[in-house]
Amino acid sequence: MGNFQDLKNTLSYIHSELNRIETMAGTLSTVERDHFNKLTNFDHRELMDIAVEEQSASRQLGTIKHMCLAMAQKIEGIKNAIDRGELEESTQHDQVH
Repeated sequence: MGNFQDLKNTLSYIHSELNRIETMAGTLSTVERDHFNKLTNFDHRELMDIAVEEQSASRQLGTIKHMCLAMAQKIEGIKNAIDRGELEESTQHDQVH
């Protein structure tokens, strides 16, 4: 039973860190999007190039945010399965075979 508690503790830690990364990525994505909007107001080719890079960074950070959210949801599902005893039953079933 201790192994399942260790697993739950590890999953909780990973879940927490994914939530932190998700928050940071979301914040940085917003900053990058704001930079894009500000830079596109200037009529300067180099600033426009930087704006495009900012827009790309914003999109990538948004993707990271969504990936973290999806992984955190999967981890939560695994933790819930442990709480319901589903993982334990699966492990015992595998040992019989």
